[in-house]
Amino acid sequence: MFWAMPVRDVLVVIGNELLEATMPFRSRGFEYLAHRPLIESYFRADPGMRWEAAPKPRMTETSYRPGFWGEYEALPYEEQIARVRAGELVLTEAEPLFDAADIARCGKDLFVQRSLATNTAGIRWLRQHLPEHRVHGVTFESAHPMHIDATWVPLRPGLVLHCAEPPTERELLQYLKANDWQVVQAATPGRQAPPPLSVCSRWLSMNVLVLAPGTVCVEASETAQMEQLDHLGFEVVPVPFWDVAPFGSGLHCATLDVHREGTLEDYFPKRSGRF
Repeated sequence: MFWAMPVRDVLVVIGNELLEATMPFRSRGFEYLAHRPLIESYFRADPGMRWEAAPKPRMTETSYRPGFWGEYEALPYEEQIARVRAGELVLTEAEPLFDAADIARCGKDLFVQRSLATNTAGIRWLRQHLPEHRVHGVTFESAHPMHIDATWVPLRPGLVLHCAEPPTERELLQYLKANDWQVVQAATPGRQAPPPLSVCSRWLSMNVLVLAPGTVCVEASETAQMEQLDHLGFEVVPVPFWDVAPFGSGLHCATLDVHREGTLEDYFPKRSGRF
């Protein structure tokens, strides 16, 4: 088991369904087992709960591009970005693969990032599994795209916090604009590098936990991010959490919303382009 701290990498809650992701990394293939006792207790306690698991992948050699990393890291940045746009990353399309942390939920709309952990087949599986939702595959121009919750974070209806580095694709921006959503560039992280041995990016600073449309928890040392959210009208709750970062987790990664109130909303009633 690689780690078990970032529960939101493995699990996603959509309505009354708790879904186990496929997980594409062999080192994390059995990580879901760490959460099974708790999931089973929810299942026993709630007759309305749907407990689902995406098809467990075989993770044979056919699921990965041979020699990818050596070849990819030797490419100029522009060529790496071209590979990202084309979806020619480490995962092939041999089987559906996705991490739950590549899913951003906005009511009926689910935005799923194609990344080093999620392929097009995984996005298609989610689309067919969740027909009552609109499942959109999205791409951000990061040379190492990995988990949408440190890149593109919905804060409240009508407002998205976006990492300053990888540009948002034009069609997605048009979709947001057509539905009166605003995209705000995240504040510069307080740290320019992740902690030693961590696979996280420095944009873990924007891996915030939204408790309610007006209340958000932020890593206590990220003062610029807290000030920005305060100016945007949020009640900001500082939480000392940086020591968890070496285990691959921020506030959003390490939490899972298993109890919520409300109804399924349509925050994007207007169609635009491929969305």
